[in-house]
Amino acid sequence: METDTNFLKQLNQEIEDFKNKNIQVVENLSFNQYQTVNTIFLYHNSKFSSGDIDNEGDRKYFFNINRNPCKVFTKAIDFDTKNIRLLTVGGGDILKTWFMERDLKFWMRDQQFGKTLNRIFRELPIFGTVVLKVVDGKPEFVDLRNFVVSQSADSLDDASYIIEKHLFTVPQFRKVAKDMGWDKSAVEKTIEEFRNMKKENRIRVFERYGETLKDGEWKYRKIYWADVGEDEYDQYEQLVAEKQGVELSTTEVDSHPYWEFHKDKIPGRWLGVGVVEELFEPQIRQNELANIQAKASYWLGWVGFQTRDPGFNRNLKSGVQNGEVLGVDSEITRINVESQNSPYFNQEYVKWQQNRDELTFSNDPIQGERSPAGTPLGSTQLAIGQTLAYFEGIQEEIAMDIKEMLYEVIIPQFEKERTHEHVIRLVGQDLDKYIAMVENTLVNEEVIRQAVKGRLPNEEEKEIIRLAVNESLKKDREMLVTVPKGFYKNVKYDVDIDITGESIDTRVRNATHFAILQAITADPTMLQDPSKRKILYGIAEDGGINPMELFDANTSPQSALSQVSPQGAGGGVSAPALNNALQGSRQGAATV
Repeated sequence: METDTNFLKQLNQEIEDFKNKNIQVVENLSFNQYQTVNTIFLYHNSKFSSGDIDNEGDRKYFFNINRNPCKVFTKAIDFDTKNIRLLTVGGGDILKTWFMERDLKFWMRDQQFGKTLNRIFRELPIFGTVVLKVVDGKPEFVDLRNFVVSQSADSLDDASYIIEKHLFTVPQFRKVAKDMGWDKSAVEKTIEEFRNMKKENRIRVFERYGETLKDGEWKYRKIYWADVGEDEYDQYEQLVAEKQGVELSTTEVDSHPYWEFHKDKIPGRWLGVGVVEELFEPQIRQNELANIQAKASYWLGWVGFQTRDPGFNRNLKSGVQNGEVLGVDSEITRINVESQNSPYFNQEYVKWQQNRDELTFSNDPIQGERSPAGTPLGSTQLAIGQTLAYFEGIQEEIAMDIKEMLYEVIIPQFEKERTHEHVIRLVGQDLDKYIAMVENTLVNEEVIRQAVKGRLPNEEEKEIIRLAVNESLKKDREMLVTVPKGFYKNVKYDVDIDITGESIDTRVRNATHFAILQAITADPTMLQDPSKRKILYGIAEDGGINPMELFDANTSPQSALSQVSPQGAGGGVSAPALNNALQGSRQGAATV
């Protein structure tokens, strides 16, 4: 099935326009994504687009001012997989959701999803945009140098075309072709035409998403096209036939597989605005100042002398001995080559550094440095608060985009891989929370078992049963729990990314912990009284601490235990017979 037009020619034209044509955002403001991305790569790696040697043959020095603000930005917006939470919605099963959250975090750790998040936060301030491509349910990063998109599109969903360039050696191409199921004859034709080419050392394959005309119909398609072959010319150097390339695969699809994350968006252009681009002008000026001073420094080590005596023709270094008295008609003086403009350069440096900090919110306290002497503490705290509020806004926007990807890609892939029976290991706080959730169920089972035998335990005996169940479950420091096949099917959940307190100072956290500890010590009923408990939750949240990490909402009050003595319980109450699943947890795995 052939395309109705020369598709390779269309592809090359789209790529050529992307590289060389500017779009006009507004009057007197044009933009070219290809050139901007290349400049970002150069500037972030301390390289000039015109090379490292100037027109006088001197080396040019790059005074990099963008790397540190990028690192500050990354640190300010970062969050981890531990901040991803699953919440039970109406009609859902709390226990299933809790297990799914724990299992999901174990799975994300195995899939190294934390590295994916870290790379997003690391590259986002550099380029302003990060693109992930979902392949077989797993995200892969896209190199923006090989990514072509409608420059004026608001999002990838609105782009009239999306093109990704792939470069393969012949063995790589054969492997990819086999994995993708491309037609064997097309694959062999591609390799044959590539080997006849003289200039290329890699097979170029374009992957394009967008509407194309085929068999007389315009439809949204995914097309793989190999850019191989060479134009044919006659003996008079006239073009006879243009190279057509090879069509490897064409598929009608509903959408593209890309996910986009942007730092700042400007209407009229697709690429976000990163820290490096924001600092283009300050970077250029700081480089100018640094190189002017560098050229001036060449003269500081030079020593020359001058005299009005026309008869003096000797080199003072090699032609005059130590202690020799010179007879000259005019004094010999050293030529002054010292720079008199150091204060000006220092003022310019400070001015542009301040401009950098204002553009990127990279002031001294955020960078971990002390504020200038004499700066009031209140002013410093206000500046930090305003800066953190700015970063938190960006962090929330990124969190919403990541949440959408979790819903659509990550969690469905997790459910697909975890649908079979498997085992998860619970330790520490996870084990304590699991015990708190199943404790009531096991106690009720034991009470019913004893009631069936003809004796209903009273309240004190129930508390003894509860204590025995708790001690039995906590006997070991870990528990292996078997998750049955299809356990997560139809789980009703909501995804939340808890970024509260990510930027709170460690000293504030420690002070909050100590204040809560003092309050509970002074009044132990704060853990049982609902009104007082709300106050504790508020204190924790204001201090940047997740209350669920401190207080277990599912733990029932244990005040009655302080009034019960196990030794005085008598022999009328049997030891609780735990269900077989939990009995087996100390030997093998418990079943959820």
